[in-house]
Amino acid sequence: MIRLVSLVSLRYVRTRRRSGGSPAALLSMLGVALGVTTLTVVLGVMNGFQLGFIESIVEISSYHLLAVPTAGKAAPQGGVGADSTGRAPGASAADALSAGQDLATRIGAVPGVRAVVPFAERQALVQGPYSRARPAVVRAVPPDLASRDPSQAAHLSMVEGSLDLASADAVVIGAELAAWLGTGPGDTLYLSWLGWTDDGRPQARRTALRVTGVYRCGYYDYDAGLVFVALSGPAAEGLPVTWGVKLADRFADRRALPAVSAALEGSGYAAESWRAYNRSFFDALLVEKLLMLALVGIIFVVVGFNTYHAQRRTVLERTEDIAVLKALGVPPRQLQYIFVSEGLVVGLAGAIAGTALGLLLAGNINAVFSGVEAVVNAALGLVSRIGGGDGTGFAIFSPTSFYLVEVPSRVLPREAFFVAFLAIFSCTFAAYAASRAVSRFRPAEVLRHE
Repeated sequence: MIRLVSLVSLRYVRTRRRSGGSPAALLSMLGVALGVTTLTVVLGVMNGFQLGFIESIVEISSYHLLAVPTAGKAAPQGGVGADSTGRAPGASAADALSAGQDLATRIGAVPGVRAVVPFAERQALVQGPYSRARPAVVRAVPPDLASRDPSQAAHLSMVEGSLDLASADAVVIGAELAAWLGTGPGDTLYLSWLGWTDDGRPQARRTALRVTGVYRCGYYDYDAGLVFVALSGPAAEGLPVTWGVKLADRFADRRALPAVSAALEGSGYAAESWRAYNRSFFDALLVEKLLMLALVGIIFVVVGFNTYHAQRRTVLERTEDIAVLKALGVPPRQLQYIFVSEGLVVGLAGAIAGTALGLLLAGNINAVFSGVEAVVNAALGLVSRIGGGDGTGFAIFSPTSFYLVEVPSRVLPREAFFVAFLAIFSCTFAAYAASRAVSRFRPAEVLRHE
C-alpha cells in the first residue's frame, strides 16, 4: 500500500511541476508558514514578558516554598506585645536567625532543596535627604545573600554599587526608587516605621541607612518599592523570621511540600508553595496566553479551509485516474491516502519553514524592531525636512510608555513543537476531509462518459 501511495503521489507531483505548479497548494504552504511564524514569535514575546514577571516574583519575593510562622503559637516568656515567634518587640531578627539554624539544616536536608534563606519584612517609609517620603517594603536578609541564593542575586542586576549588606546600616534599593529619592551608592536615606515599646505601646521609629547598591530586576513594583537591609540592623527589630526555600525545580514544589512540612513539624512553622501567592496574577497571565493562542491560531482554520478546497479540486481533476485505479481493484482507502499525503507534505513544508523563520525572528526580535524603527524614523525625517517641521523619534516600545530596556523573548521547545503539530494536523485533516469524495466515485459511471 505504501509503495502504491508513494508512486502515485510522486507521479502527481512531477505532473504538477511540469505544468507550473499548483497555486492553491503553494498558497496553502505559505499560509501555514506565515501562521507558524506569527504564532511562534507571538508566543516567544509573551513568554518573555510573562516568565520575566513570574521569575521576578518567585526568585525575589515569594521563593519556591516558604516556611512561615504559624499564627497563635505560644510565646514563652514573651510578655505583652510579643509576636508570633515569641520574641519581645525589641528583639533583633538576628537572634531568631541564630536560633533557627537547626531548622534551616532540616529543610536543607530535604531532597531537591537548593537554598534556604531567612528574611523578615515590614512596611516602612523611605526618604532621601531632599525628597518626600515614599512607601516601600523593607526586606531584611542575611549579609551572605548572594552566596546563599545565587539565583536571587542574579535577578537583582546591580546598576550601581554591589549587593553589600555586611554592615548593619547598609541598604540596597531599586533603580526607580533611587531615581525618586535622588540617591545613589554612598548617600544616606531614612527609614520610618511603627514600632512597639517594651510595654506594648506603639512608637514611631526612624533610622538612617547608607546606600551600598542600586539594582534593577525589570519588575517595576520591586524596582520602585523593595529595599534590602541587613538582618542585624535596626530595621529588622521585632520582626518574625520567615525562611525562603529554593528548589532545583520550582515545578516540583508539590513533591517537596510534604517533605518540607514534615521537617517543620513541631517547629511552629508551616510550609506554603509559591502557587499560593499571586494566584490571581498567574491565572490572568495563563488566560491571556491561551486567548492569544486561540486568536492567532484561527489562521490555521483559514489555512485548513484553503487546503480543503485545493484538495477537493485536485480530487475532481483526477476523477478519471481514480476511476481507473478503482476498476483495477485499488481500495478507496488507499486512494484517499494519496491525497492525504499531499496535505501532509504541504503541512510539513509550511511547518518546517515557519518554525525556522519564527525561531530566527524570535531570537533576534530586538534587532527586527530596531530595523523597523530605523526605517520609520528615516521616513519621518525625510517628511519633516520636506515639510519644514521637526521630526519626532518613533519607538515601538518607547521607554516613556513601557517599562522596558529591551523586548524579552523566550521560545519554549514544547510550544514550538505544538504549533508545528497544529499546522500539520490542520492541513492533513483538511486533506482527509476532501479525499472522502473518492469513495463516492463509481468507475462504471465515470468511464462511461470517457
